[in-house]
Amino acid sequence: MKYKNGQLVEPGDVVHVKNRPYTVYSISDTVTLRSMCERGYIKRVFPADIGAYIPRLSPLFAELMPI
Repeated sequence: MKYKNGQLVEPGDVVHVKNRPYTVYSISDTVTLRSMCERGYIKRVFPADIGAYIPRLSPLFAELMPI
């Protein structure tokens, strides 16, 4: 999974959803976030909610299409 700027999404990254900070807890087809407040809420979101995407192009098309 990558952010729209091309960097990889990794556990521990700080992201903001609705002006609240979260850390990336785990990554699958959805992203599990853990809030940075003292209660540590867990939230599942889609990659688009944090400005990311799952690259699903074949390697041949990925070379032809600049992102």
